[in-house]
Amino acid sequence: MKSIKLLLLVFFVSFGIQAQELVTGKATLIRTAEGIYEIKKTDGTIKKINIRPNEDKHVQGTLAVLFKDCEELRQSVFESRIVTEGQLIQAVERYNKCNYTTFEPTEKEIEQAANFQGDEYKLFASIGGSLNRISFFNFDDYENLTQGQLSFGVAATPGFIGSLQGSLYFTLEASAAFSGDKDFSNSPFTTNFKKNSYRASLGAEYHFNKKGSIQPLIGIGAGLVRDHYDGKYDGYKIKQTEGSAFLIPKAGVLFSLDDKKSLGVIVSYIPEYENDLTFIGDGDIIPLIIDTHFINASLYLYF
Repeated sequence: MKSIKLLLLVFFVSFGIQAQELVTGKATLIRTAEGIYEIKKTDGTIKKINIRPNEDKHVQGTLAVLFKDCEELRQSVFESRIVTEGQLIQAVERYNKCNYTTFEPTEKEIEQAANFQGDEYKLFASIGGSLNRISFFNFDDYENLTQGQLSFGVAATPGFIGSLQGSLYFTLEASAAFSGDKDFSNSPFTTNFKKNSYRASLGAEYHFNKKGSIQPLIGIGAGLVRDHYDGKYDGYKIKQTEGSAFLIPKAGVLFSLDDKKSLGVIVSYIPEYENDLTFIGDGDIIPLIIDTHFINASLYLYF
């Protein structure tokens, strides 16, 4: 028990030695640990300042806000490249001797505020159709399977891209497509199935004529799809789901409805990918490989 009390005493004594007032006045600077300080103002404001390397990247901004009623000091600390203990002491001493004034932004700050561009985004939804060009076992004999398709997503145009904002959008899209049953005559055996597809993709779009009422666009995306097959092959029941990755170039045109909404048509294309649905039937391995590429056309509403 005595050892614990002794350790606690040593801890509190050490802490008391480290916590040291360096400057007092309207603003008081206290060192609480190596590289860590507190600035207390008489109006009750208290801020922690950490000047340890790679710890706090906003020290200059914090000091500029603290000293906002001392204009020349506010500017000098904001423009400092590094902050040391000596600079902190000098800054607080200068603040305590300052002729205090009401804060007013500089011309440079006013210009930066006027040119500031925040991030913008649009939601979108679409309805359309997907034409599946399907062959079996890599043969060039294709048949078409149509799917109804719904999608939704978001298109964001960040402020940091400058003059490209409003033209270049980054997109996240999810879609679902559903078909009815179809009999395929290009399969080596009697084949019938319906197919549901679920896709998610990330991409980019470039919208031309961003301030015009008609905006052509081009884009490209990459994503993943899960295709669910339900039907029969050579008398065997198939009910399988396979996943694939895909690229999806697209092009279209949007018609501006107002400052935020646009309506348009977008056509996209997914190059051929393969689904291996090989299964075991009656103890034997039954090969089934389906090759598909897609042409999608949808009516989009951006809002």
